[in-house]
Amino acid sequence: MRIAGMILGVAALFLSVTGPAAADDAAEVFVQEILDKAEPHLNAPTETERLDGIEELVDEYVDMRRVSRFVLGQFARRLTDEQKTAYDPLFRKYATKVYQNVLSEYSGQKLAVTGSIDRSERDIIVNSKVVNPAPGDPLTDVVFHWRVYRSRDGGLSIVDAGADNVWLALEQRSTFTSIISNNGGPPDGVDALIDDLREKTDG
Repeated sequence: MRIAGMILGVAALFLSVTGPAAADDAAEVFVQEILDKAEPHLNAPTETERLDGIEELVDEYVDMRRVSRFVLGQFARRLTDEQKTAYDPLFRKYATKVYQNVLSEYSGQKLAVTGSIDRSERDIIVNSKVVNPAPGDPLTDVVFHWRVYRSRDGGLSIVDAGADNVWLALEQRSTFTSIISNNGGPPDGVDALIDDLREKTDG
């Protein structure tokens, strides 16, 4: 699986946690609602329908603005207005393609929430697994993770996803910050990242 090849684990996410973490019922219900909505899209008869359905879910539930700044790391505050105008739609297109590619690998599967961990009031990890996997299914023991952000008004959104302690946004952050750093840092490094995203998305 592509996601299994990512190099960054979730261990760093838990370094700041002290004491036992509680489950979060609201976040679990939120994620299960998304998984239930995702099921018909993942089982769609054509690739176009499947990809379009996943894009709809990403638009509705992923906090793309928050993720787009997280993956820039220490460089997030150093984009010019012109760079933001170019970067934001390219990142949305790029991130959507990543979700489409990863989730398409699990077409035909049904996922169910198995529990959650409150890292803080606003930061929750919800876990899920495949329901009734077939004998020998390689996904049988895979734990799928969803990182949920709770806003000040109580609204919930997805800010990362992964499997077996490997996370999409963390991997993207490592890649993006490396591109910026390896090209001299801002502003030239940001321009290099924008060019890279444009090439990857044909944008």
